[in-house]
Amino acid sequence: MRIPLRTHRLALVFCALISISALAQTSPYKPGAPLLMWKVSSKTNSAYVLGSVHLADKSLYPLPSVIENAFAAASVLIVEADMNKADKTQLQQLMMTLGTYPPNDDLFHHITPATRAKLSDFLGGYGIPPEAFAKFRPWMVSLMVVMLPMAKSGMNPNDGIDMYFLNKAGNKRVEQLEDAAWQIKLYAEFPESASDKSLSRTLTQAKDASETMTNFETYWTQGAVGKTESLMASLSADESKEEKAFERRLREDRNPHMADRLEKCLQSSSESCFMVVGAAHVIGNEGIVKLMQARGYKTEQAVVSGTK
Repeated sequence: MRIPLRTHRLALVFCALISISALAQTSPYKPGAPLLMWKVSSKTNSAYVLGSVHLADKSLYPLPSVIENAFAAASVLIVEADMNKADKTQLQQLMMTLGTYPPNDDLFHHITPATRAKLSDFLGGYGIPPEAFAKFRPWMVSLMVVMLPMAKSGMNPNDGIDMYFLNKAGNKRVEQLEDAAWQIKLYAEFPESASDKSLSRTLTQAKDASETMTNFETYWTQGAVGKTESLMASLSADESKEEKAFERRLREDRNPHMADRLEKCLQSSSESCFMVVGAAHVIGNEGIVKLMQARGYKTEQAVVSGTK
């Protein structure tokens, strides 16, 4: 299961249930550089869609003024899931229900000895015995093993772009396109038949997870659409047909619903919308920007002004 970009939204849900400390860093935005934010306009209204980094560090802040101004002018904040309204205890119970095996079963009955050895080797670097993960299903194990290096490097869901705007929404109306429980249920549908190979590849990629996310953050600050798309493609280049089909359910299949809500904003004369969803939903040939263009709306990629 490709965790670094595919499931860092689920990582946000997972990490909201535990404590992770962040490291403050700096990463300046260059004046005139593009951003992963677009203004989408109809003849009567406009809205903004910002591609998010769900799991980040403080190096992304302060955000450029063009992003802050677009948010300040909006009356509605639209996100994938509003974690501030989520029942954390209920979500934790749901993850444990869907992400663990019954008492008479365990992970090691569902993965090969080679994958078990790779898991043991990886966890050994963190002083964790593989038996500690025995009750978890492969998709949960994939999530947790990738979270280890990212948490160690200072990545934190509380510093993610979604949470940043949720925490400063104030009197704005906040709408969620989905909800955290629905997302957990979706990830739990990952095909069991593909779990062993997927977990094995995830363990290989996990060694570079923090570097991958650092690159993703860098591309985000640069508004580098092409580089971001190439990074996502490289992570899923060797997926099986089952994995690719599931990947599509996680990403492209959800985009039309997001575009529908943005279109509703553009057809309204009373609301000004600021949408924040995972960057993977915004860019690409089937991303929100392309979908809105195909529907006849004007799109303009935002750029960093002379000062933040």
